[in-house]
Amino acid sequence: MSLPSEHATAPEPLAPAFGPPSDPGPRSCAPIVSYVGIATIFIGMAAFAPLALLPFYPDETALAPCFIFPGLIAMAAGYLLYFAVPSPSRAFRLSKGQAAVCTLLIWVIAIAVYAAPFVLAGMLTIPQAVYESTSGLTTTGLSVVDVDTCPQVLLFHRSLTCYLGGVGLVLILTCVITPSGGLGVYNAEGHTDRLLPGTAKTARMILLIYTGIIAAGVLAYCAAGMSLFDAVNISMCAVSTAGFATHAESIAFWASPTIEAITIVLMLAGGLNFLALFLLLQGKVRAFLTHIETPVYFGIVAVGSLVVAGFFLAQGVSENAAEALRDALFQVSSVLTSTGFQTIPSFVDLGAALMFLFMLLMFIGAEARSTSGGIKVYRIAVAARGLGHGLRQRYGNKRRITSIKINRFGKRSVLSADDIEEAQTFVVIYVLVFIVGTFLLILCGATLQEAAFDFASCLGNTGVGTGFLGPSASDAALDIASLGMLLGRLEIIPLFMGASTLVGMIVKRRRHGHQ
Repeated sequence: MSLPSEHATAPEPLAPAFGPPSDPGPRSCAPIVSYVGIATIFIGMAAFAPLALLPFYPDETALAPCFIFPGLIAMAAGYLLYFAVPSPSRAFRLSKGQAAVCTLLIWVIAIAVYAAPFVLAGMLTIPQAVYESTSGLTTTGLSVVDVDTCPQVLLFHRSLTCYLGGVGLVLILTCVITPSGGLGVYNAEGHTDRLLPGTAKTARMILLIYTGIIAAGVLAYCAAGMSLFDAVNISMCAVSTAGFATHAESIAFWASPTIEAITIVLMLAGGLNFLALFLLLQGKVRAFLTHIETPVYFGIVAVGSLVVAGFFLAQGVSENAAEALRDALFQVSSVLTSTGFQTIPSFVDLGAALMFLFMLLMFIGAEARSTSGGIKVYRIAVAARGLGHGLRQRYGNKRRITSIKINRFGKRSVLSADDIEEAQTFVVIYVLVFIVGTFLLILCGATLQEAAFDFASCLGNTGVGTGFLGPSASDAALDIASLGMLLGRLEIIPLFMGASTLVGMIVKRRRHGHQ
């Protein structure tokens, strides 16, 4: 089995069963089937990983079939898909539409496979399991599982979905879906930067950085007094900015300033642009610090923490100024990076003003090309610079023609009109999706505050909520929330493009079949 290379030439003829040989164009099914088959095999293999815990928890051996059967079925289906069509030539490159379809199908398959253990174990209904699986893979962290009674193997399964969703599936799409597609999750943010020459080398470097930070977090947590099981799970969820916890009280369970400090560092690291983080690890501190996102990212954390600390102190959430600043720094870091860990009992009792501030942080998100959700700091900065420039051009000195220059990874570059338009368009689309999602949750019985806050959390992949999206939520509400989480993780446009392209391919197949 071989993956396609990055160099483009004409594709090989496709099998008649999946597309006429004379039509190997952007709507052909064969390359999609082949690439989705490869990814499905990997998804099935990863489903077996939680079984490694059974020797340490022999009482949970009865749960083994809950992972074995979904894994085997996924692997078998993947092999059938891969061998059902001729393999694309090593020179074949997917079109944008094909890449979007692959992206969508791989995520849907992963959600279904990783939802199955919850259903087979009798813990959750199908809508609840899909919600839980989607929440993990999109690194959202909203949950309907009672973690205090949940078996350890299923707790690890939840955390593993966060690890895979944070960067694992991204790497699959980066390796399998060629750069020409441009709409893999990792490339969906509108950037083409690479850490190293070549997609495969970049993917390996990202995985090394990502896993290395998680390993460092495990060691730090163990040194701070966590059990190894908790350390592994919390570190995976912190770096992937997911927020699934092993205790109902989240990070507040340990009541440890040291553990909170470690978590803050891991969350902020997970929210960094991988290329910027790579520059920092290389010792290129100046390039890291002057990158357009870095000062804005840490500036929001600093200012937001001070403002929220004032509210915490005034409302009695914290007992003194030092505790207020500690709680505020943790929660601002958690919400901005879309992690969702908590050290405060509830967000519902914070009041409308604080909930509004946290909603703004959900909208902003952390840096582009990170594991976080939201609009992203890069887009916010570019859209704001473009807006300011447009206002000056329209209402300022019209004889003065200037360009917008920004510092990207240590280099000065000029923002093109397309860069600005893309960022501003995404902001508008994001807000429109938020409005529609909020309205749909209101129809499901939520109040305006519950609907707005919870859907903002879903769309921003944040993981904090009012409690409306809990075990007692209706299936319709959970389905809407799941779609919102997937839209946020796939950056909205790839999901719509993938869905429309897939529908177009199906319609074309039917028409072709009737001719």
